[in-house]
Formats: sequence, C-alpha cells, structure tokens
Amino acid sequence: MRSITELADFREPLLMAQNTGHRLMLVLAMAEERGITQAQQLTHLGSSGLWVDVQEIDPAELIDHQHITAAQASQYLGTSNQYVIYNAYRGFNASAFCALSGTIMAGGVLILLTPPTSQWHKNFDSQLQAYGQSASDAHSYFIQWWQQQWQHHRAVFVLHDTWCENQQQVKTTRWQSLPNLLKISKQLEPTRQQQSLITQLVTVYNQQSAMLVTIDAHRGRGKSTCLGWLIKFIGKDPKHGPIVVTAPSKRALGPMVQTAAPQIVNFYALDALLHLRPKAGLVIVDEAAAIPLPQLIKLINHYDVVVLSSTQDGYEGSGQGYRLKLPRIISSLGRTNKAMTLTEPMRWQANDPLEEFIRSSFLCDVKMPSTVQGFLSDSEPPLTYTQLTGETLAENNDLLRQVYPLLMLAHYQTTPQDLRLLLDHPQHKIHLCHVGDHLVGLAWVAEEGNLDAALAQDIALGKRRIKGHLLAQILAQQAGFTVACEMRSWRIQRLVVLPGLQGKGFGSALLKQIYGLAEDAQVDFIGASFSASADTLRFWRANNFLPAWLGLRADAATGFNSVQVMRPISLGAKELIGPLTCHLRDYLNFGKGMWFASVDDETWQDIYSACSQAAITALNAQHQQRLLTLLAKGQAGFSGPLYLLYQQLHDEKDKQMVKNAAQNNTHKGLQRSVRHLALSLLELPSNQ
Repeated sequence: MRSITELADFREPLLMAQNTGHRLMLVLAMAEERGITQAQQLTHLGSSGLWVDVQEIDPAELIDHQHITAAQASQYLGTSNQYVIYNAYRGFNASAFCALSGTIMAGGVLILLTPPTSQWHKNFDSQLQAYGQSASDAHSYFIQWWQQQWQHHRAVFVLHDTWCENQQQVKTTRWQSLPNLLKISKQLEPTRQQQSLITQLVTVYNQQSAMLVTIDAHRGRGKSTCLGWLIKFIGKDPKHGPIVVTAPSKRALGPMVQTAAPQIVNFYALDALLHLRPKAGLVIVDEAAAIPLPQLIKLINHYDVVVLSSTQDGYEGSGQGYRLKLPRIISSLGRTNKAMTLTEPMRWQANDPLEEFIRSSFLCDVKMPSTVQGFLSDSEPPLTYTQLTGETLAENNDLLRQVYPLLMLAHYQTTPQDLRLLLDHPQHKIHLCHVGDHLVGLAWVAEEGNLDAALAQDIALGKRRIKGHLLAQILAQQAGFTVACEMRSWRIQRLVVLPGLQGKGFGSALLKQIYGLAEDAQVDFIGASFSASADTLRFWRANNFLPAWLGLRADAATGFNSVQVMRPISLGAKELIGPLTCHLRDYLNFGKGMWFASVDDETWQDIYSACSQAAITALNAQHQQRLLTLLAKGQAGFSGPLYLLYQQLHDEKDKQMVKNAAQNNTHKGLQRSVRHLALSLLELPSNQ
C-alpha cells in the first residue's frame, strides 16, 4: 500500500500501469461527497466506467458511464470497464466488489470510496445492520482485518483526507489526464491458447456426436471473446444448424457480440430456450455456474453439443455447487465430456497486481490443509475443542487461513461475502476440533430464534422476514410452528472434516461437543438445513437429529431439495417434536406425487420413516385449526397445511381444486380460491 495526499500523486503509478497493461486500486478515504468529486476528476475522460451504489451524481455528467447497485453486479460480469467506482459508505458487499474488479481492463482502476481509514470499521452500514448490530456500537472486524491486507501491497494506493482542520483553505488539485491508451484501437486477435480452443470447438461442432464441453477459467481470460470468434467462424457455414447462446444476462455478452461481428449472436433467455427448444448445432451457456443445475440438465438432455463456460472464481450463482456436482451429473447422464481451460489473461497482462491483491486479500487462493498421513495412532492425544468468535479469528490471520479453506470445502457456494459474515456477525461462532496441533474439523454455528411472540407471529403470517434465523423461520413460515421462532436455537451452518479423515468419527464427536455446549447454554434445540441426499441425511440421523421439514423445490446450485433437521434439548422442544413430525409425515404423504420429484426414493423413504417413528403425538384439534387459519389468512405456509384442508372436504370439485392448487402452488388465482375455501370451512369473516 502507498499513501498519497493528492490525486496528482496517483498519476505516475497509473501511467506505469497503463504502459505495462496492469491495473490498480485507489482508495478515496474521506468524506463521501469529496470522494465522489475526486473520483469524477479521475474518470471524467474515461472511456467506460461503472459506478456502484453512487446516487449523488447525475448520470448525464458521465455519458459513457453506467450506474448500478451492488445487487446488480452479476448482470455486468462480462462487461469491460476502464473504471469501477464502488461506494462503500452504505454497504460493502465483498462478493460484488471482487466480481466487478474482474471487469476492469488493462490500465484501469478499481476506485473504492470509504470513510477515513481510522473510522471505516465503525461505519454502521447495511451489512452490520443486517447482522443485528446497532449504530451506537457498530464494529466491523472484517473491515479492520481487510485493511491490514492492504499493507505493503503494490496494487493499493490510499488517498487520505488531509483537509479536515480547515476546509475553507483546501487547495484543489486538478487531475491531469493521461494519454488515453485505452482508446487506441488495435485489431483483437486470438492468442495461441485461444486459437487452440476455437479449433477444438470447431471440430466438436463438425463431428456432431453427443458431447459436453466445459470451459473453466479465472475471470478476464477471454472465454466470452473466444466464443464470439467461434460464432463468427461457424456462422459463415452453419451446415449443422446455428449456434444458440443463453446466459443469465444478455447485457454481459458484450465481448462475445464484439468478436462475433458481423455474425449475430443468436441469444435466448434460458426459460425461452427450454420452452421453445429451437434447432441448434451447438448451444453455448455463458456464465454456466449461475444457471440452476436442474435446468442445465434439461439442456444437456435435449441438445447433442453443449458448451458450458464458467468462471473459477465462484462469485456468481451456484459457485462451487457447479464444480462439485457437475462431474457426477455428467457421469450419470452418460455424456462424453471434454474439459478445456484458458490460463492467459486477456483483459490485462500476466502478473497483474490487482488480480493478485483481490485473490490474496479475500483468501480466494488459500490452500486446503493437507492431511498428514499416519499422524493418527493409539498414542495420539485426545480431541480438543475450541469455540471462537469472528473477532478472535480476525486477530489471528494464520488460524483464519486454516479455517477458511475448510469452510469453502464444507459448502458449495462460499463467497467472499461469507468471510465478512463470519468475522462481523455477533451471533455466529466457529467450533474447532484438533488432534494435537492438527486442525481436523470445524463447525460454523449461528445462534437463532429467541424472538418475541409478536414478531414470531408476523413471520408465520408472512408479514415479516428478517435476516438470518433460517431454520426458525422455515419452521414458522413453512411448517406453521410459530413457537420455533420464540425458542432459542443453534443452527449448524457448516460442518466439515478434512477429506482424508472423514468417516473416522470426528464429525460426530464435534456434534456431541456442540450439543453439550448448547445444553449448558439452555438452548432449546440445535438443527441444520442441507441438501437432501441419502449419505448426508444418514450422518445426521446417526447423530440423533430428526427431520423437521422438507423443501418443495430443488436448490438451484445442488439440484437437491433442502431438508431441515433438529435435535431437541429442552422439554418444550421435545414436546414440539411429536406434532411437528406428525405434520411432516402427512405433508409428505399428500405431496409425494407433486412436490418432491427431485428427491430420490431412498432419501424420501429415510425422511418419511424417521418422522413416522417420531410422530408419537398427533396434531390436536387446536393446532389443526391454527394451521388451517394460517392457510386461510396468511401470506406464507401455503403448501404445508393443504392436506388438512383436503382431508376435511367432501365435495369432489373442491378436492380437485385443492389438488390443482397444490400442483400449481405459485398460481395466485388458485391460491386465492383455496384460501377462500379454508375461510368458509373455518367460518371466519374475510376481514378477520
């Protein structure tokens, strides 16, 4: 990191970066309005810029620049920008920040607007608010930790505000524009590596045998550009049919459109492609990791030649789920697969300081700790356990770099924003399991529930949905058991053991430790929510966790429905298990032929058998009435109580309407008809 006191001090290093094809990051650590003014000076003559979460300037002032929110970042991943200006005053989403850094061209700048460096970690932004912190004692350990990563890094320049003591006497230094090297046009041509990939894809197209091609590379390697050249070449003689392209956002296809010209990119939105199924000699799925796996499977099953292009960085969509699940899916489909990659950067030159900074400072490149073969023996010391807060991890960088890769292994969709959640959320803890000096496993645990009765009721009715409290809210909204939000619960978000040591009892030992700590803390129950696969469910069942609910739809990233499990501790939670599992059993019976097509028979039977054995307490009339009332009057929990309504109907037309509503459970008109039917059955006034 290099501290500067005037914007003019940034001119020389930026000129050097332009000459070498590299990129830099400039932090404007000052009052927000002044920071925006400085950013405008720097970017005024820029050919392209992307302003993120900046509403204080008129977009017309910078004609070639676009203004977006951080939530829209995924729509711009394929674009190219000279500048990205990210305003972190009201929020800092690390995933969006990392992803958008990959859109910056050689010689460009990532500009970050922050409060003064000594104050930023106390800034009460949208993330800290969502994590339950208050404005009076807001504190981001993540921001403090990340600022330390700036030290001594050649990519980072920080312009500090030195004018605070006497604002009236500040001297404004005008930015002297650099020679605009980015506007010097040159004929874009494929590199040797890209030409090899294009040649192979042309061969695949000409052969027309069933083939799935996967192209995987870090951002900025020219995947979309390369596919544009492919379209241009084949478009001259599409003898086997046209190339069809789909992607999460058409806006991000700019590089592909540019290199495909004069050929037109034949784009279909994903839902339209699956519905219309036009003839195609080859289908390209750009940013494939952002496409739900079940939909990718439909495309692969319908078209002979499919190219899946995705980014290794995993900031988008299904992330690791795509990389972890896709090989197994390809094998199950019996498809021939050809894997390709691009390693040479295209938007910037090799050894780019900004890319290295982003990957290292957000721990994108941390390595999985290796299992020391044979270190376990009868004489090994016993297991030891440690419970840590985010604050403790932020203060121990070496330990954090051991913990984070295990967390990435534990979940298919770990993003840089998870790092902020881990370090900043006061209700999240990490439980470590060691054998001697060796970290063998860990669990990420979130404290949930303990909400007041009024808020719990609003959640059950769908009037409120709050950040976090995932398990408690599912049991209240979907299953209709409001009391789950009032009880204190711990949800195990991630549980992982080193791959070479799995199946040796470390995970079960860690769960037993967490259960004991929860007992001591007078927690009502512990639970988890995960993809419903037979192997995973078997592990939780072996550790005395009972199924509590099963989601209706397959997860976009895994292709599996989610299942929720819980292990009761308090008397109240134990009394809840009976009616809850009884409700789940009858819900499963009613919906088996309609809702759970993605659940394999073994998994479904395991869930059904477990809840049938636990359902020793039937739903009493009062609770049935409550669930039907939630159905009739609520905005949430529509599918869960449908079986109760169906059981109490005698008219076959009414029964059929309920069945139709169940099969089309997002149809608003059918929902209204069913709610009206439940109202009439309960004899409730419509305005009650």
